[in-house]
Amino acid sequence: MSNEEFERRMEFIIEQQAQFASDMQQLREAQAHTEQVLSQTGEAVARTGEVVAQTVEAMAQSSDVVLRLAQGTLDRFDDVDAKINVLVDSQIRTDENLQSLIAVVDRYFSGGRDDRRM
Repeated sequence: MSNEEFERRMEFIIEQQAQFASDMQQLREAQAHTEQVLSQTGEAVARTGEVVAQTVEAMAQSSDVVLRLAQGTLDRFDDVDAKINVLVDSQIRTDENLQSLIAVVDRYFSGGRDDRRM
């Protein structure tokens, strides 16, 4: 191998080494950037987990409130239904008593006659 070939090979090797060093530096920078992004992603995931936990707690509390409101409403409906039933029964008794009273008054004013026979 001549001196000229040796120098060309050395120059090629040096260029390859320089390219290798440059590529390694780029890889290190890319890895550092990736690690930074991964760290930020981990922090975002942790914050998201906290928000999800808070949301679940708020939903549980809301569910409890809705359940209590529904139970209170149902209790009041039961109470209103019972009162309506009492009123209906009272109205029926009042109607029956009023019919009896009307019959007595009719008999009184008719002198005990049954006008239906005429």
